[in-house]
Amino acid sequence: MSSEHLSVIIPAEGRGYAIVVSKKAARLSVTRHRIKRRVLAALRTLELPRALIVFPKASVSSVSYQDIQTELAALLSKNHH
Repeated sequence: MSSEHLSVIIPAEGRGYAIVVSKKAARLSVTRHRIKRRVLAALRTLELPRALIVFPKASVSSVSYQDIQTELAALLSKNHH
């Protein structure tokens, strides 16, 4: 599933979650880690499935924390069973 700034995969098996920021999305590791921390903080406020993989897109670095949280909530509510 995808939204404007994030893509989410909910695997059928496995546990835990991962945030994968490619070098294409953010060239500098500092920027990649900042994106990971912001997405992780937003994930902690939501009810999560057993397993989750989040792929932030390059545009996410210019989005507010609140917007990231709202977008994640919308994506997860679509496919949360």
